[in-house]
Amino acid sequence: MFKKLLLPLDLTDRHEAVLDLAEGLLRQAGGEAVLLHVIEVIPGIPRDEDRAFYDRLERNARKHLEPLARRLEARKLRGELVIRFGQRPQETLAYAREAAADLILLTSPRFDPAHPAASLSSLSFKLSLASPIPVLLVK
Repeated sequence: MFKKLLLPLDLTDRHEAVLDLAEGLLRQAGGEAVLLHVIEVIPGIPRDEDRAFYDRLERNARKHLEPLARRLEARKLRGELVIRFGQRPQETLAYAREAAADLILLTSPRFDPAHPAASLSSLSFKLSLASPIPVLLVK
């Protein structure tokens, strides 16, 4: 069973189904969940060049995501919040390797037949192709 769950989260409010599923898996098998948020950096511009800007983004991310981590804690489940900087797909996969994650769970956009290529740029699509570990897309 999956013991280390990685949940890449953005700052939307569309993560209820992912959190519910993660909670169910954690109750069955124990283990822990990592709530990962990657703050995109501007390519070619070092993060140190605008430290205040990135610090503000990190504070906003923590403010939005800490309640989700506390939700796990309140339900007696192990979890932590991790914030990284970089490009979302690459940083997510790098963290999955470093943390020895067993499963990546994330929200997937709904397919829109009127715009079939729109979801090809989504994080869920990129991870589903590139991840060496299982990826569970939740709608």
